[in-house]
Amino acid sequence: MSEPDKALLRKAVARAVAGLTATGRLTIVEVAADGMTVFRIHRDDNGRPRCHYWSLSWEELTSEQAVLRAADPLSADEVVLVCSFPDGAEANQALGWLSEARPAAVFPFTGPVTAVVEDVLASDPLSRSYDLVVMRADPATGRLRLGSKQLFPIGALPGTRSEVAVRCEPGDEYGTAFAVVTWQGREPRLLSVHSAGLTPGRYLLTAELVRPGKVRFTGVPELTRDPRGWADLVAAAPSQLPPRAAPAHLICAVEVCGPDAKVEERLSRVRQVVSFLSAELSGLLRVSLVAYGAHSYDDRSTGEHPVEVAAWQVAPERALAALELLEERGAITEGYPYYPHAAQVEDMLDAVTRRLAASEHVRTVLLTVGDRPPHPARTNRSLILPCPHPHDWRLLVGRVQSRPDTVLAAICDRRDASAHPAWRRLGADALAHLDALDIRGLAADLGLAAPAALPIPFPLLDETE
Repeated sequence: MSEPDKALLRKAVARAVAGLTATGRLTIVEVAADGMTVFRIHRDDNGRPRCHYWSLSWEELTSEQAVLRAADPLSADEVVLVCSFPDGAEANQALGWLSEARPAAVFPFTGPVTAVVEDVLASDPLSRSYDLVVMRADPATGRLRLGSKQLFPIGALPGTRSEVAVRCEPGDEYGTAFAVVTWQGREPRLLSVHSAGLTPGRYLLTAELVRPGKVRFTGVPELTRDPRGWADLVAAAPSQLPPRAAPAHLICAVEVCGPDAKVEERLSRVRQVVSFLSAELSGLLRVSLVAYGAHSYDDRSTGEHPVEVAAWQVAPERALAALELLEERGAITEGYPYYPHAAQVEDMLDAVTRRLAASEHVRTVLLTVGDRPPHPARTNRSLILPCPHPHDWRLLVGRVQSRPDTVLAAICDRRDASAHPAWRRLGADALAHLDALDIRGLAADLGLAAPAALPIPFPLLDETE
């Protein structure tokens, strides 16, 4: 094999391939000692050069018609003829027929033409740009739109690399899809798509053009082939980012009168709520903890336990430490001389409203956990003794509700049908039962935790891009 002959042939094939249009066809015919091989090259929908070839022996090519039918030179936009056996009668006869039907340059070459063709196709400069499919988020509204980020421009050569910073959210069952497309006018053409289950976060993605049609990604865990088509991928993309968490103030007011087991269960529910929201809001949560018991109307008693503010607007860790002390102490007002038919709900409401700053503009939730109703401000037909102070629980609830971005929630020991009507006011925005508590659902109802977000199957373009 002559190196100059190989260089000339490679240059001719590369020039012909580079000149291929979207609908063009290139035919390379090799005539050899044992027969003829025909290479048919075209560009696919992504502009990638593709080759199909077939070989026939001289026993099958016994006539001009058979040779021309096998090569079909008239259907090609360009023809390249290669002769690897110039001394053969069959080879020379076939070249004569082909040259007469479609004049073309003949290149002498004794090496494997297949290797030359494969080398040219693998190193062909891109005829279309390659883009990564991404999603872009509107920082003001969180609305998502599908877009692309160019990885390789037209003319890029194999071995070219590019970097792009992306952010990945939880993906779907396939994970996050790294899809590469080309463009035909305004329409994308899917070139390849590979996916991986990634930990949410930011990634510096490196893309390498291995050859036309093949892009390798590094900077993320190993990707696997994704079987979905373009329509399936687009259908999986949501139109909105999940709402971002905002600072919040959770006030947990717990009734600590009654049986020890019941008080323990109430405090346990508070622990679960605080722990869940601490993880959900990640540093944005402040917690207050208020304990209240029962009034005593016995003049001979040494007094009653007042409402106790165990913690006020502290980090969740400090609130949980204060809660642990309440758990160790248990019920504080059980049995005589403490009133069994109501609790200091109205005193608790007074303590909370006096501490709430009028200038505080964060999401505030008053979560009341208990069973007994409040005392009325004065004697009424309920026969429940009035508050000794006297506090009007209805008026105090109205004050809490009138504050901007403040909501009322309750976890009641009793079912709705048997609970005192006051609990519907205390849980005006969310009322749950102690034994059937859906913490995520409760948090979502109160605006403290977003409902489960739709998966985002594409990487998001980093905001700095």
